[in-house]
Amino acid sequence: MQNAVEGLGVSTISMSVQPHITASIGVPRGIALRFPAGNQAGEGGKPQQQRMILTAALEAIRAIESPGTIVELPYRWRRFPVHEEAVFKGTSQGPRQPQAEAIGEALDTVVHAAQAYKTYIEARLAREEANPSPPDQHVASTYRMQLDRIDQFIASLDGDILDQLREIVNAVAVMELRAAGKFV
Repeated sequence: MQNAVEGLGVSTISMSVQPHITASIGVPRGIALRFPAGNQAGEGGKPQQQRMILTAALEAIRAIESPGTIVELPYRWRRFPVHEEAVFKGTSQGPRQPQAEAIGEALDTVVHAAQAYKTYIEARLAREEANPSPPDQHVASTYRMQLDRIDQFIASLDGDILDQLREIVNAVAVMELRAAGKFV
């Protein structure tokens, strides 16, 4: 369908949470979002988030010059740069996975705790730099090294681990929808 519309001279964009599938279809241009299935335009009931994602999609229409290009948006599920309470307070009619939601909430808690620990290490480093220990103790360099490690730890939780959870949630949701005859 997208190729047919493009053939009429109208630019289009595919919005995907499964870019490998989108790429195999051969869309003229697309964006990928690391969100669970069904959330290509953002989380339901969050208009600021949806507006930012849709704006980025429209901007990508003009920016993408090579056919078949799929651009990954920088937004992440559960880590959107704008905190916003959902306007819609109803219940989603889509498949729900309460256990996976609990894992996501636990990851959020761990990330927030790690960020608080990072702040603590940064404060200790600032105190050390203001009043240095003897050079042979390597206190400041140890704090800096541990700051790098906590950054890597947070990036791992926010990156690979959260992506693995999202991919599991997507696979289970698609399977459940197919089994119910609601997904082709």
